Amino acid sequence: MKKTDAKRLSLKQVRVIDAVARSRGFAEAAAMLNSSQPVVSRTIAAAEKLFGRPIFQRGWSGTEPTAWGEAVIERCANALKLIARAETDLAATGPHPDLAVVLRWHHLDAVAAVTSCGGTTGAAGFLAVSQPAISKSLAAISACTPHPLFLRKREGLEATPHARRLAALRDELRQALGTAGEITRSPAGRLGGRLAVGMLPFSGQALVARTFGGLTGQAPDLRLMAVPGSYHMLAEALRRGEIDCMIGILRRPPPFPDLQERFLYHETYTLVARHDHPCHRRHLTMASLKNEQWIVAPHGTPIRAFFESLFANEGAAPPAQTCEILSFGNAEQVIMNSQAIGLLAYGERQLLDLHPELKKLDIDLPGARVDVGLTVRTQAGETNVLQVFEKTLQDFLK
Repeated sequence: MKKTDAKRLSLKQVRVIDAVARSRGFAEAAAMLNSSQPVVSRTIAAAEKLFGRPIFQRGWSGTEPTAWGEAVIERCANALKLIARAETDLAATGPHPDLAVVLRWHHLDAVAAVTSCGGTTGAAGFLAVSQPAISKSLAAISACTPHPLFLRKREGLEATPHARRLAALRDELRQALGTAGEITRSPAGRLGGRLAVGMLPFSGQALVARTFGGLTGQAPDLRLMAVPGSYHMLAEALRRGEIDCMIGILRRPPPFPDLQERFLYHETYTLVARHDHPCHRRHLTMASLKNEQWIVAPHGTPIRAFFESLFANEGAAPPAQTCEILSFGNAEQVIMNSQAIGLLAYGERQLLDLHPELKKLDIDLPGARVDVGLTVRTQAGETNVLQVFEKTLQDFLK
């Protein structure tokens, strides 16, 4: 039996890390554990200090694990399964013990040491603690088990099957959790963690879908999140670290100094309608389309500003009644199932593969070519996950 390494997660930290991971929030974890949010925060901070790196990060859906934190969380979940299995074994001959709530390393150390040494004096010497400390630990853990852990014999204390099961649990937990040094030194395995991509209205959404499809096979441990929204909503989420990047029409320059833009490819604003729409059978001007039904992006987007400029350039007021949609795919579906005309943004490949139910309107749109790319945090640093995502995007664009 080896002494417990001080640089090891406490069993309390194991429970708290698991609760935060499952509930996606510190307040929610506190409620789950019948504790307080400050206690949960301090416990996580102490665990992160132990490792010298963060386990959790702020995310779009709440508190999320970092790419490295995923490995810690998996170890904690496995440790709690081992404790639950031991509880089941101990309950075979009595009431079900609730070990997970009260169990500490010093409890298991004391049981294992007494089991090995045959008495509290030898155990105290082995663990370099006082004999009363050993007795106190044994009393605390004995109160949670259905049967005595030791029988007093002339030659000392004899371990019962319950004590031997707890001693075995100690070894299992040491193996499952490892030490802080072992975890931080472990080589990086498959790409894991979170990739949260903000998707601006219309532009780049099909590319994100194809890229995510490729990443599901390339990085099966990577949690993928596509978050649609307006520019300012997603930009604020990006600045807070809740998402990792956003894709869409670039602002040139971004309105926030802590954001930077990376060009990917060009798209072209294009008017589309059903293939059998009456507009395809007549000469078109923007003024002549004023009274049509329209599918457009919301106010405040570049494509909406371009839409309104098309009418203004011909001295016509833009239509007051429009259908605003954030999703490119949904917009195409509505156009195919209505008499509406849509102003969407397409790349060259998308136009070549335009759905047969859709047809491009024969009308010239000056200044319709726009830059599409990624927006990232300037000071965030280039994570491995973001590097892989950007490379996969580029591969699909070749």
